[in-house]
Amino acid sequence: MQYLFEFFKEDKKIKKHERLLIDSVIEFMQDKLKFKPNRITVKKKFSDTHIGDVVLSDASINKGKFTLHFNPNQGYRMIIGALIHELTHVKQISKGELRASEDWKSVLWKDDTELSVKDYKKAQKNYDNYKNLAWEKEAYDNQNNLKNEYISSKYFKNLKGKDDTLDFIIDNI
Repeated sequence: MQYLFEFFKEDKKIKKHERLLIDSVIEFMQDKLKFKPNRITVKKKFSDTHIGDVVLSDASINKGKFTLHFNPNQGYRMIIGALIHELTHVKQISKGELRASEDWKSVLWKDDTELSVKDYKKAQKNYDNYKNLAWEKEAYDNQNNLKNEYISSKYFKNLKGKDDTLDFIIDNI
């Protein structure tokens, strides 16, 4: 299996309240952005520099099977924002808006804008350049604009009463 990029190398068990929250954010984003992948596997990955990622692979591009990583060492508003950001990438990949070139040496965007993996890695080192990549701009916009909408939504409010830890988070977010 080919992978274009992956940032993390550690996996930890997801707790019940995290799973409920993650599933709720996924459902919200699928309804909001109208996408339906075959499978999303969510894993915790700890990092000092990244909030999350989605693996761009043959499985995600051709089979709709995604691996999404999130960094649990953040506040819950940040975790929700990170999930929204990464789920935007799941939408982009599942709808064919973001994809890899045939030789896996470039990332292709909607209008066939091409960015080599080498240039992509350079862009990652400069946050201003990185956040202005078209697919990242959409993800950051959604992260910023949909976070409060999710927190005010039935998806979040319906979690109340399902887990004591989650009830505390809901009451204090």
